[in-house]
Amino acid sequence: MNAYEAADILGISRRRNGDLREMVRALTLFPWFNTAEDAKRREAALWALTHWKEYQDECARRREAPAIALSLLKIQFGRD
Repeated sequence: MNAYEAADILGISRRRNGDLREMVRALTLFPWFNTAEDAKRREAALWALTHWKEYQDECARRREAPAIALSLLKIQFGRD
């Protein structure tokens, strides 16, 4: 697991407390009910919690990417 995979699985708008910890707890309570997708989400959430800075950096990069792309298009086509 790495930051890129975790951001793909979890998305970019997650909070450490009040979101990811509760997700891990819920997915850990009854693991026999979990699907393969739930297992991946649990693994990604555990990774994100232990590598929080890397995960947040990847999320910030993804949030900024559309704005940067839009500004580059405006410069390229001469629009303000």
